[in-house]
Amino acid sequence: MKVKEALAGFGGFLIGGAFIVLMLAIGGVIIFGLAWASSKLLPWLSTLTWVTLAVIVFIVLPLAIPRATRGGASIALLIACHLFGVTLWMEGLVLTWAIWGYGAAIFGILIAGVGVVSIAVLATLLEGMWSELIELLVLLIMTFGSLMGGISLANSLES
Repeated sequence: MKVKEALAGFGGFLIGGAFIVLMLAIGGVIIFGLAWASSKLLPWLSTLTWVTLAVIVFIVLPLAIPRATRGGASIALLIACHLFGVTLWMEGLVLTWAIWGYGAAIFGILIAGVGVVSIAVLATLLEGMWSELIELLVLLIMTFGSLMGGISLANSLES
């Protein structure tokens, strides 16, 4: 009887260990996949981000002035906010991975997913990578600026 119980306990231990290894492997695939996808998509997203910024400045902001088109401008700014945010996040992930390695990138992802941006800002600052730091800060301003602008325009329609 005791041997049977010991084997059952050991089998449960093995199944639990296999489950933990499987979860770590899935997490690793997801994180490495995110880094790989970010490195491949980032050039396209960067181009799309700067084109979107031009559209915002030259088309959407003038359309925000008349009350009749303010709702559409608000929606456009909120959509742009998401594009800018995704670009910022991917840039942060790629820079964190490149500068401080996968451990820092995993840590950044575990901090509510957005820690990679904070870590990338810190890494570029400490490494003296000024152009990358400025790009991250500009993307951060674009993200939150378009978010606040979109919300502000939407609120101006309610009054």
